[in-house]
Amino acid sequence: MTAADEFYEAALRIADRKLDREGPFGPVLRPRLGTGGNFSDLFLWDTVFCIFWAKYHPERYPLENSLDNFYRLADVDGFISRQYLPTGESKWSKEHPISFAPPILAWAELELAEAGLFPGRLERVYPALVRHHAFCRAHFRQPDGMFFSDPFGCGLDNLPRWPRSGPDPTGGIPLRKEHIHPAFQATTGKKLLPDPRFCWNRQADWIDTSAQMAFNARNLARIAERIGCPGREIDAYRQEHAAIAAAINRIAWSEADGFYFDTLADGTPIRRFFATSYWTLPAGVVPEERLDRYLAHLNDPAKFCRPVPVPTLAADDPDYDPENGYSAGPVWIFMDYMILRGLRSCGREALARSIASKLFEGTLRLFRSTGTIWENYSPEDSGRPAKGEPDFCGWSALAPIAVRREFLDC
Repeated sequence: MTAADEFYEAALRIADRKLDREGPFGPVLRPRLGTGGNFSDLFLWDTVFCIFWAKYHPERYPLENSLDNFYRLADVDGFISRQYLPTGESKWSKEHPISFAPPILAWAELELAEAGLFPGRLERVYPALVRHHAFCRAHFRQPDGMFFSDPFGCGLDNLPRWPRSGPDPTGGIPLRKEHIHPAFQATTGKKLLPDPRFCWNRQADWIDTSAQMAFNARNLARIAERIGCPGREIDAYRQEHAAIAAAINRIAWSEADGFYFDTLADGTPIRRFFATSYWTLPAGVVPEERLDRYLAHLNDPAKFCRPVPVPTLAADDPDYDPENGYSAGPVWIFMDYMILRGLRSCGREALARSIASKLFEGTLRLFRSTGTIWENYSPEDSGRPAKGEPDFCGWSALAPIAVRREFLDC
């Protein structure tokens, strides 16, 4: 067995141990895919990115249960929480964007359909996907046609999304005790309520959230077409995609920097280079004439081209902390996978394979030295992360399974 094969098999063994097989009686379907960490909660972000590697082993992993839980637990208005307790209750109130669940379920559902799995599933889940998209549109859309989120909602908890002066709470939706499940108000609330991160939300247009909404509109159009919905319904989602794409290109693009930034309400760019910007690639919103300059940052050592790519925050940002930064610097495999898929979608296969090769080799080296798979990785290739859990399969199984199978010849 090669080292790459050992890496692959280890990911499957860890994922087997992480399966949630038992829990309290209630609406949650089990078994279901677990997170990589020692959590019993259901996380939408984790679950979706697990689908992309688990789809290669549908006989081994409960793909349908894992996704169906979010539709079963959704509110009638379309709200889906990013995090549910094992009882099926949301940990967060829908009244604050800390509960925001990125609209990426349709992407996972299309993956399963395109793999030939679960015939008839798209017809069954499409109404729930439509309701969730409508909820996000109604609650997170800005007057200029862009969208906003929250540090937890974006999937990178402490990425500094604000200007370097710090998160100004003015105009934001403050986190209050009543936004947290009563069982956690005394514990989680004590930590989060004083934290200025959780007042930073609608003060800015978030490039990743805006691109995700465009991507979701595009995916809903694809699903609607596959299942034979009326043409006007398909066209409505295509028009929504075009409208969000136009807003992104009008508001978020910096011609001076060749990059899409988060922007303040007055249009001022927050000139910090986040890997989250590259959600624009799978969303299909980047004009061809902008691609070369935009993608050049992925080849720039001062930005994202580190020994193990792609750091969440550019290497020349003052807050870049590759070892201790958690979301402010280290490599997160789900971000890399999104970027790889985006590069492929816009025809940049050579760059995708180059990034995939460096990522795979870096994660494989750490597997060989530590015997496990990690929550995040140092972009400087300096060993086990200072802030990252081991046995994280979980989304990190993307590296030995999906990245290898889809982008490499090893």
